Amino acid sequence: MAISKEDTARSYKGTVIGDNMVVSLNLKWLVQILTLCGMLVYSYYRIEMRIVELEDKFVEADTHIADLLQKHEAEEAEKRIALEEQIKFYEKEFNINPLSWGKKKKKK
Repeated sequence: MAISKEDTARSYKGTVIGDNMVVSLNLKWLVQILTLCGMLVYSYYRIEMRIVELEDKFVEADTHIADLLQKHEAEEAEKRIALEEQIKFYEKEFNINPLSWGKKKKKK
């Protein structure tokens, strides 16, 4: 029982490489290879876009952190100034030095 040409898969007959070697490419394989290549290219593109998106978010987060850091440093500086004023007041009003307890305070 011989297989007729109509029963076989469609193929493109290539050139003869050697005396007895013929390269043929099945069309089904060609479609599968092209589909695989398309999927690989699409996956690579999606990964690249994801990396770019993450880099943008990273830069945005860095600027947000820098802004918050400046804000907290400014608040800290204000608190330090207020604490220094309180310390000056307490040093002036409540003298801990026992030698100066007998002296009267000068009123301004």
